[in-house]
Amino acid sequence: MKSTTASAKAIALRLEIEQEDLNFFERLLTKPVEPEEKRKEVLNYCCRQSVAECTVWWKLALFREAGAAGLLREKEPYRHFDLVDEKLREQILVGIKKLPHETLGDFRELVTFTGWFLERVQFVCDAVLHLFLQREKGVYRESPDMSLYTDFFDQKMFRELDVIHEITDRYPFRSLNDQYESWLCDKVLDEEVPV
Repeated sequence: MKSTTASAKAIALRLEIEQEDLNFFERLLTKPVEPEEKRKEVLNYCCRQSVAECTVWWKLALFREAGAAGLLREKEPYRHFDLVDEKLREQILVGIKKLPHETLGDFRELVTFTGWFLERVQFVCDAVLHLFLQREKGVYRESPDMSLYTDFFDQKMFRELDVIHEITDRYPFRSLNDQYESWLCDKVLDEEVPV
């Protein structure tokens, strides 16, 4: 009897969470709010649900495409590296404590560089999505060919890796962040994506 009660409570809780999600996505689509306020709502949702912002975009598009039934039926794409990355990050925390004192500065430089690189890759990914939304927002699709977007992404990533390669070939490790940051600042000033 206790297991039946526990199962019923778990199902009721799951239904409550699903209803909150449906209400959230409906509100995002219908409530007339400034974009900044909508994004704050999305970020709050991301914190509460422990999901990435792109997961919200995916679910919002699914909700518009297939409604509540689609959102309840289809699961978000599997994140291939979540479990492995969790273990890796645990090992990093343990490893920092073991690092010789004279290598901590180099480690921080590498953390800074990889953080900027990830930020840049996320920007390029967002730029691809933005390009798609700008081109495909009309009544009909210009073309079902998605190569425009994959080519854009490919070119941006190739250029990114090429710049990093040039920097590492020309400069010592200690200059990596200065040179990469300079290049990143130029990219920000170029305003690659109009907003």
